[in-house]
Amino acid sequence: VAQMKALFLISVLLALLATAAAIEFDLPASVEGSGARRCLSQWLPKGTHSKVQAKVLPGFPGQKVSVEIHDDSPHLNQYGARKQVDDVTFRFDTQAHANVIVCFQNILEPGYPSDGRALTIQFKMESGAMAEDFHRVQEEEKLKPMEIELRRLSMSLDDIQDELQYLKQREGTLRDANENMNSRVKTFSLFSIAVLISVAVYQVFYLRHFFQQKKLI
Repeated sequence: VAQMKALFLISVLLALLATAAAIEFDLPASVEGSGARRCLSQWLPKGTHSKVQAKVLPGFPGQKVSVEIHDDSPHLNQYGARKQVDDVTFRFDTQAHANVIVCFQNILEPGYPSDGRALTIQFKMESGAMAEDFHRVQEEEKLKPMEIELRRLSMSLDDIQDELQYLKQREGTLRDANENMNSRVKTFSLFSIAVLISVAVYQVFYLRHFFQQKKLI
C-alpha cells in the first residue's frame, strides 16, 4: 500500500511537471493570400518526442483550415503540414532547441461571402512522456498496469533530467560569454587608461618644451 501511495504521489508530481497544453479558440475565415493566420508556440529541447492534435468543429460551409508546424531554429525545421484539417494528429521528434510553432489558417473558399465566418479549433500539444502512446506499448509488450506506469514515470524523469541538463549547459554557456565580455571590458579599460596616461605625458613634455622655447621657464 505504501508503494502504491508513493507511486501515486510521484505520478501527480510528474503530471504537474509534464509539458502539455490544450486550448480551444475561434479562427476567423480570410481570403486566400491575405496571410491572416493564428500561430501558437512552445519551447522544446532537441530530441523531444512531441504530439500535436488539432480538431476542427463543424461550422458554416465554405471554410477550409490548414495547419503547418515548424520551429524557429536557424534551420527552420518542418515537422508537418496539412492543407485541409478535420481531425489530425502529428507525431515528431524535435531537431533543435527551439520554439515549435503551430500555425493555423482558415481559408474562405471562392463564392462564399466574407460575413464574419469562423471555425472553432481544438488544439492540444504534448511532449516527452505525455506524447507517448502507452496503451499501444502496453498491448505490444504485454505489460501489466504497474509496469506501464513505471515505464511512464521513468520516461517522465528522463525528460526532466534532460531539460535540467540543457538548462545547466545553457547556464554554463551564458556564464562563459559573460566572463569573456568582462575580460574584454577589462582589457578595453586598461587600454583606455594607458592611452590617457600617454596623452597626459605627451602634453606635459610638449608644454615644457613650448615654455622653454618661449624662455618662460
